[in-house]
Amino acid sequence: MEKRYRHISPEARLRIHQLLLQGLGIQEIALQLGYHRSTLYREFGRNSCQFGYRPDWASQQALLRRRNCKTTKLGSCQELNQFVIEKLKIGWSPQQIAGRMNREAGYTVICHESIYQYIYSRQGKVLKLFKYLRKQRSFRYPRIKRKRSRKFESEKNSIKDRPVSIESRETAGHWEGDLVLFRKKQTNLFTLRERKTRLILAIKNASRQALPTTKTLLNYMKRSQHKIIKTLTLDNDVAFSLHEEIAENLNATIYFCEPYKSYQKGGIENANRLLRTKFPKGTDIDRIEQIEIDKVVNLLNDRPMKCLNYATPKEVFIKHFGAQPILMGSRT
Repeated sequence: MEKRYRHISPEARLRIHQLLLQGLGIQEIALQLGYHRSTLYREFGRNSCQFGYRPDWASQQALLRRRNCKTTKLGSCQELNQFVIEKLKIGWSPQQIAGRMNREAGYTVICHESIYQYIYSRQGKVLKLFKYLRKQRSFRYPRIKRKRSRKFESEKNSIKDRPVSIESRETAGHWEGDLVLFRKKQTNLFTLRERKTRLILAIKNASRQALPTTKTLLNYMKRSQHKIIKTLTLDNDVAFSLHEEIAENLNATIYFCEPYKSYQKGGIENANRLLRTKFPKGTDIDRIEQIEIDKVVNLLNDRPMKCLNYATPKEVFIKHFGAQPILMGSRT
């Protein structure tokens, strides 16, 4: 007989009482009613009173316990606890367990969320129940979905439409942008890199929100004395959701990487790794002035690079634009 979770009904309790009066033993009663003998031993131990086993008293105690079980869930309901753990061990998911149990009972016994809460409770962690889940995570990973406007999703220029001349770095004026984030900080660095010259810029940005980020970029780019930007490639961060405003103010075309493919703008990703050596994720970026950031950027731009025939990014930038790159810390 397949073992499965099954409550003793009020009718079954009445039948048990009648068989007890006939002098039958627990093993015989269990065989007649289709229960395991341990189920009956547990029934007598939990639901008997000072006058012995009475079906009306037993049903009342079971109903009271079930109400308490709905409150404390798996922590105090032993039968429910045992059933859930058995099914977890054979590979059932919490949703499958709850759904099957509710279907067989004909009412909502428990929801899958309660099972997850028990798995990640103190008792569940002691039993290491998370190891029976598919991904076996020892903590519950929050599922967060960022909300983006339809306009941001529908009117973006894909990196697939970017001209081949930009991809091959034939001409200058094509930039990639990104944000470098820090632990427990809203302040970040808005980083930019010119594809042909490999010049790096890093601008201290007070917030990751779209409006402050847009103003930070425009404050730098729009006041430059020479035209240095034709296109800009970004990822799908919500900080760049005002891309149309950026494109209009800079008179430039904005391209976006495909979702979850930030490696498509590999130039700025490599630049961010270089900056991370000086500004690790745990850096208190609020305490660092823009002039200090510019010093680090200058050191990177003054390094000769093999891909530039060992010229420096700054030298190649001056050759193409006829002027020194203007850093935020040097602005008046």
